[in-house]
Amino acid sequence: MPTPAPLWTYPIDQTTAVIPTPIVKGDLVFFSAGYKRGGALLKQVPQGDGTVKIEEVYGLKQDLANKHGGIVLVGDHLYGDSDDKGIPFCAELSTGNVIWKERGSGKNSASVVAADGHIYVRYSDGTLALVKADPTAYREVSAFKIPGSDERPSWSHAVILDGLLYLREGDAILCYDLRKG
Repeated sequence: MPTPAPLWTYPIDQTTAVIPTPIVKGDLVFFSAGYKRGGALLKQVPQGDGTVKIEEVYGLKQDLANKHGGIVLVGDHLYGDSDDKGIPFCAELSTGNVIWKERGSGKNSASVVAADGHIYVRYSDGTLALVKADPTAYREVSAFKIPGSDERPSWSHAVILDGLLYLREGDAILCYDLRKG
């Protein structure tokens, strides 16, 4: 089977790695790269000949850089870690404007996952924080230290499926039932 040709590309300056998964909403594609590169929003515009043209809604904004913790979209707002600083942010998808940027209970690099109107922020120091997905302000509901976390960084991402929160810490997998309470 022949390798399919890409419909479009968008160049960025070479960097160590581009890890975060792009976010697609309709014809919009948001992507972010770390190492002070930034995040950009692109619009896919189908052409009559079967090709796709890319229009830049906004180019790379350094405030939206994310190294490896990922960014999530809740409604029309982006939530993620500022590069790898452990400082969560909320920004408008349509403009890229950062609404808030706030340090939480944990330290260092953080990954994020969203469920049920909340953002779960997992810091590399082993702290997991529950934060309201609220574009008006950073509102941390609670936080705890993940059992088994120690001086080594915790870089795995949390997973939520069917009301269960899965965390990997070192050689252990932990599961929490979020449906209770």
